[in-house]
Amino acid sequence: MPLTRTSFLRLIKICAAILIASIIIGYAIWRSLNYARGPHIEIFEPKDGSATTTNTITVRGRSERINNLTLNGNAVFIDEQGNFSEVIILFPGINRLTVAGRDQFGRSTETRLEIVGKGVLPEAKIRAIPIQNEKVATTSQ
Repeated sequence: MPLTRTSFLRLIKICAAILIASIIIGYAIWRSLNYARGPHIEIFEPKDGSATTTNTITVRGRSERINNLTLNGNAVFIDEQGNFSEVIILFPGINRLTVAGRDQFGRSTETRLEIVGKGVLPEAKIRAIPIQNEKVATTSQ
């Protein structure tokens, strides 16, 4: 079958339609991969298992594909790039932190950290209780 001008134009139209459809389908798949991956949380500081001598610490990180982010159940503000920063109070001993996020489809993820607080508690005011002199009965033999 010889290739005429009409059949050549028809072939070009079919190839162009296939190329455009492939580009549209490829773009749709590429855009939907973010939704398929689900939410993601990355903590930059503090590192899990680190120790500090201060009474407060700043938790910094980045979240991706998250609409609602919480730190130990309290809402955390997220900027347009997904960055967050929150100052928390640490107590002496092991402090367990849970950063949880939920995306627009209801899928959730959490990241847990354990930070060792070596800070000194503020000195408690100790009130001295005076001891009254009591006479102790002694027996002599």
